[in-house]
Amino acid sequence: MEIFKKFGLILILVLEIIAFLKCIKKPKKTSKENLIENEKEDFENKKEDLENKNLSIFELIEISIQPNGELPEDFKLPPKDPNGVPWADGALDGVCIYHLVENEEDIEPLKNIVFQISEGKFEEAQNNLENLDFFMISRRDSLLNWIIQEQKQINIDNLCEFTISQLSTSKNIEVIKFCLCVLEIIKLETEKDTIEKVKILALSDEFTLYCLNILKNLKNSNEEIFEIAKKVKGWGRIYSIKYLKVTNDEIKEWILEEGCHNYIIPAYTAYTCAKKINLVEILNEDKISSKKFNDISYLMNALLDEEAITGISNLEDRELLIERYLEKAKTLASAEEDYYAIITLKEYIKNNKEINNELIKICDEILNSEKTRNIVKELLKEGYGYNIAKYLGIDIDKYILEYLQDNPLKNPYIVFNISERENMEKLVSLIEKKLTLEKLEGAPTDKFYSKNEKNKEYIFLDTIIKKLGNFGRTEGKFVVSVYPVDPTASMDEPENYIGIGENLIICALNSPYVDIRYGAVNTLESWKEKGYILSNEIIENIKKLEKLEVDEELKIKLNELLK
Repeated sequence: MEIFKKFGLILILVLEIIAFLKCIKKPKKTSKENLIENEKEDFENKKEDLENKNLSIFELIEISIQPNGELPEDFKLPPKDPNGVPWADGALDGVCIYHLVENEEDIEPLKNIVFQISEGKFEEAQNNLENLDFFMISRRDSLLNWIIQEQKQINIDNLCEFTISQLSTSKNIEVIKFCLCVLEIIKLETEKDTIEKVKILALSDEFTLYCLNILKNLKNSNEEIFEIAKKVKGWGRIYSIKYLKVTNDEIKEWILEEGCHNYIIPAYTAYTCAKKINLVEILNEDKISSKKFNDISYLMNALLDEEAITGISNLEDRELLIERYLEKAKTLASAEEDYYAIITLKEYIKNNKEINNELIKICDEILNSEKTRNIVKELLKEGYGYNIAKYLGIDIDKYILEYLQDNPLKNPYIVFNISERENMEKLVSLIEKKLTLEKLEGAPTDKFYSKNEKNKEYIFLDTIIKKLGNFGRTEGKFVVSVYPVDPTASMDEPENYIGIGENLIICALNSPYVDIRYGAVNTLESWKEKGYILSNEIIENIKKLEKLEVDEELKIKLNELLK
């Protein structure tokens, strides 16, 4: 299980990045969107009223469904192990599928349970399932193959009755997965109530994959899968794209526009999307709108992100795809996503000798044009495009300060792009005026803060504290930086900012959230290593926190700081 913990930390970082992304680039809400927001709040209040009651997992999902038919962005099932790695729903299965060698595990205990169910010993089978420590993802194929082989020895009616009843009553995630797996091989076309339960469970990213394996057996399977794909945004969408068939223009257009948009990593579905919609064919169209080209650029960026999974390199016609894209980009490139794709393509071509390097000239022609520089400068005024501007040699510090002066607390990412110490001092002074520091303090807890619009002041405090320490990695068991893999952020290592923002550091030390406190302590450690002498006020706050700190590892770090 140690490997799961390591992957868990990686996925936590990814999810933090995605959460941050959702805090920026938010368009102004229409009155209709505001109404939906109010409806969401009503549903959240109902959920809070019920969450202390004795609910099954199905009931928890059902009461959490919003008017739009989706679960809230921050919906999460109760963890299987409260003290373990806090996996995102569906993430553990995702890691197994995409990053681990498939290794079927022992199914003997599950065989015995199937026989107990077959004999009508439902209560005994339920107890054994709930007490069994197992992951269904690594046992599914072996178990189903065995059931099919032994079907003459198994009472299928009892198996069906038990598994259907557990869907709506169980409080155990793996038990529900077991039941969904079994129901894959049972004809459910006429079991309308059961299908409705499956569709409700499918809204949770934890169960989407298992529900798709049932829904794919229906006569209207693609229609049902399409509806699920539109309603799930995390691992569930990643799984859904694999099952969805392009049977009409509506689905084809949706895959281009939304297929790579998920809360995990767009790259997971990029290759599948490009193949299913025939991206080269789309680029061969005579007329492509700016909006459509921007969607293509998003997909291109996802294809080029090959850190987690191979994308563009797996395409047989990748050079043709690059040629067609750049040809269209000459006239259609006009947005941040477009220019980021061109920059990334240029670097990709440079690193792949088998691709015609003459294509680099087309990239440079587009990037070095006066049109591009003017568009990027306008993007900077809106709080975007900082990495692109740096790539083009445009000085960005003044744009950052001007933007934050007019748009306080709107875009936390951009503080990572400040390079001059003098400008960092100006930025800190500005942020100290904009943040209500006393409201951000509280008794220390072991909780992480949620990266959402409601907590934008915490986001800015956390982000600037990490910038002051020049952190871009994980420290110990906590994520101490959330550098985005995005054109709005810089991965440069600027000059040190020792001693700047002590008031912000003190505020962070007194935060109720453990990740923010870690950020403050890590920054102080970084400063101290470079010769910084702790001020009396900071020492006083460290001593106060040391007495109250609930995290043992952090308490040790506080003690070390005082030595």
